[in-house]
Amino acid sequence: MTLSFGSSVIHIPVLPEKLTVKSPGKNETATVLELGEVSLLRRRGLRQVSWESHFPAHDAPYVSAWESRSPVDYVRDIEDWRDTRESGRLSITGTDLNINMAVAVEDFSYEERGGEVGDIYYSLTLKEWKDYSAVTVSLPSPSRAVKSAPKRSGKPAAASSKTHTVVKGDCLWAIAQKHYGDGSRYPELYQKNKATIDAKNKGTGNPKYTIYPGQKLIL
Repeated sequence: MTLSFGSSVIHIPVLPEKLTVKSPGKNETATVLELGEVSLLRRRGLRQVSWESHFPAHDAPYVSAWESRSPVDYVRDIEDWRDTRESGRLSITGTDLNINMAVAVEDFSYEERGGEVGDIYYSLTLKEWKDYSAVTVSLPSPSRAVKSAPKRSGKPAAASSKTHTVVKGDCLWAIAQKHYGDGSRYPELYQKNKATIDAKNKGTGNPKYTIYPGQKLIL
């Protein structure tokens, strides 16, 4: 079980009894007319790995990676990584988990206990880190990128459809999903057609998002 930040490496000296991995989902729930609640699937959130153990002052049979380092040195290294906002890598091998991912220090606490002078007990939480820096893209030279322009027929190009005629069974969520690729954008579609939709629903007692066959909606 290894934690590395730059050129510094910590081999966790005492393996923890329990290792907790959190892999949160980021799905959302929306209410759609005639369908009720629907689940909007999103990409998962950043994983978190946490454990509790201690840095021993002396070698012992339960120490799996003795490095002749002071427990305080381990504490200082981890705090330095956190304070300098440096990302690192957590590697766990020899188990079914086989974790190998970029991480950052999310939470770190420690204490010294009576009767065990020198040993430092700690709790550490690491959060998955993803590189979000700008990516440099190399474009082909102009001589290779230039292509002959297509021949013109003399006729204007057909304009893409900018309206949708409501048919039986339609709802704003389904129309937004069809034309925008995201059903959760149905409030945006409603705002573009608010006058038309509200005029039709006035006095009916129907929900404001109700639409009717034959209505022409602006996309």
